[in-house]
Amino acid sequence: MCADRVNNTAMGDPITIRAFREGDEQALLAGYNAVFTKPRSLEHFHWKFRDNPVGAYHIAVAEHEQHGIIGSYTSLPVRVRMEGEDLIAAQGLDMWVLPDFRRHGVRPGLFVHIGLKMYEIFGGSAPGQARFHYGWPIPNWRIGQKYLRYENIRDWDFLFRTAEAGGFAPRPTSARLQTRVVARVSADVDALWDRLKDECRLAIVRDARYLNWRYADAVDAKYTLVECREAATGALRGVAVFTKTDFLFPGAGQIVDWLCPVEDEDAMTSLVAHCERLASEQACPVLATLFPQMNPRFLKFQSLGFRVYGTTYFLVVIPFDNRGTLFYREQWFHTSGDSDLV
Repeated sequence: MCADRVNNTAMGDPITIRAFREGDEQALLAGYNAVFTKPRSLEHFHWKFRDNPVGAYHIAVAEHEQHGIIGSYTSLPVRVRMEGEDLIAAQGLDMWVLPDFRRHGVRPGLFVHIGLKMYEIFGGSAPGQARFHYGWPIPNWRIGQKYLRYENIRDWDFLFRTAEAGGFAPRPTSARLQTRVVARVSADVDALWDRLKDECRLAIVRDARYLNWRYADAVDAKYTLVECREAATGALRGVAVFTKTDFLFPGAGQIVDWLCPVEDEDAMTSLVAHCERLASEQACPVLATLFPQMNPRFLKFQSLGFRVYGTTYFLVVIPFDNRGTLFYREQWFHTSGDSDLV
């Protein structure tokens, strides 16, 4: 059964699959909170979808004539830099169908039909559409692979250090550099991003607008933004984002985002040292981070004492262009902060 037939109420089906409309927020939240154990607030919804830097909703919903919205296939649009172009991609997240309707219609079920409608409306190369979707689909991996074109491109192998008794030992750093915690990153992050934007062939746009929205303005999570600057001139050399989370390890510190030239080892060391101090101050037993295995930082952090920790998480992609799996596997720079898992 195709998505169009699900929409055909003239044939007796009471469910219409359509794009999100303003005014759906409360119904979406009610459904989400009925399915997931950690409730979401309207404030969180507005921050995540209404206020994100793309400024557009990429959400498909299933609406029942009597019961209202009974399912959603949601994605979070993000600005990406891909092979020299500024485009849009979207992370699939917050997907649900109320239990009584999961087997509605013929196989493979309502979840898949909402997903196909999402692809039809929001995936493609037209202005405002996402060139690819991505996500971490542990619960729905099999159905996504079979019916929704999920392609597994990369395992999530983290890097981690374990604290000694009393915390992490102070790490020697360059006296020419200073690190400090800031409430928000400043506008000169844009110049640093502009310098680094084509270092990789694919990455989320990490400018001040994005970093402040994602971390400084975040709802229901707390992040610490750390800048590294030259002591003499104040020139910005790098930015790291730290948080304390139970993801991977209970009470672990995690460096969830990173903007620093790969060749700037002094700035790298200074930022890591500051994050280790934060981890010690917050009694974190572990400091972890994530970089693609093929990115030079994956080895550079190991030279700083980090070890590799394999997980059951993996990254999938649904391309809407002719770029193959190998492109995404080899060229995509991402951090754990690119997900909604931390």
